[in-house]
Amino acid sequence: MRHRRAILILAGCVLATSAGAASPSRSGYFDSVRVSAETGDEGGIQIQVNDGPSPTVDVSLCEGACHDPIRFPAKIKGDRISFLYVEPLFDLKGAKAGETRAKVEGRFVSRGLLLKMDFLDSPDDDKNAYALIPRRKRQP
Repeated sequence: MRHRRAILILAGCVLATSAGAASPSRSGYFDSVRVSAETGDEGGIQIQVNDGPSPTVDVSLCEGACHDPIRFPAKIKGDRISFLYVEPLFDLKGAKAGETRAKVEGRFVSRGLLLKMDFLDSPDDDKNAYALIPRRKRQP
């Protein structure tokens, strides 16, 4: 009787491990930042994807310089990811002066992450194609 229980428990562990293995980890660091040779300004995007039961992304849009990333909840289903980017804007006195919002959709590919940001207050970006954000190792 004890052996049957042990076998059933072991079989349950194997099934749970197999089921978990079916869904590959999507966690990783993606970075498209480039430095302008003329001005030294940084431009691009940095994203740390954190999958698991409650996926999140840490995002830094770099315009001139890269700032501290902002964390957002994300939805990851298969090779797809989506989240809402919300960046607070401040005036010269430090008071909140609105926010920048973007609907973000992406697809994980072998070379990185194909990503589209649809800024909700700008119709100009509604027809843009997805941009590749290469997967990179984090710098120490």
